[in-house]
Amino acid sequence: MNKKVELVKSAVVFDELAHTYMYMGANLSGITSLLHRTLFADKYNGISPEVLAKAAEYGHNIHEQIEIVDSLGVESDHPSVQDYCRMKKENNLVPLVNEYLVSDEKAYASSIDIVFDDFTLADIKTTSRLDMEYLSWQLSIYAYLFEMQNPGLKVPRLLAIWLPKPRYGSSTLVEVPRKTKDAIKVLMAWDRSLTTH
Repeated sequence: MNKKVELVKSAVVFDELAHTYMYMGANLSGITSLLHRTLFADKYNGISPEVLAKAAEYGHNIHEQIEIVDSLGVESDHPSVQDYCRMKKENNLVPLVNEYLVSDEKAYASSIDIVFDDFTLADIKTTSRLDMEYLSWQLSIYAYLFEMQNPGLKVPRLLAIWLPKPRYGSSTLVEVPRKTKDAIKVLMAWDRSLTTH
């Protein structure tokens, strides 16, 4: 891609500390929350809050380092971030933007980890295993919101960038299947039926 495309900037305000999305005074739901209320209510059953908190902190650190590497062009000495840089180079992936906020500006908002310059959307996972069904829903909803926010742009593919700790496997790039628009609309309608009283 020669010319840099200007993506539409959402008017939603994300508060990182409270992890809330606000639009015109209304609280919007993140996509993770939507998925945990509906299809994946049991996803973390049996895992202690301490383990989850530790995993979340580790994942947040990797995300932050990747955003810095992509936006400032600096190096990282973290093996997972180096793996990411290697995979990016091997697959000719050029980041357009990191942490790109998308929203329907009615009920949902979320930040996409990476939008590449061909509008491929990617999510970074540092989990011990990849939950492909979860990823498929998550990234498909991101793509749905991205295309809604940027009329005329099409997302060609969805990628998971898996950067596990070495004991769980080696870093890999995985293409993720996309859910249909109709399936996403049904899921959102189900979720709204749970959250509106």
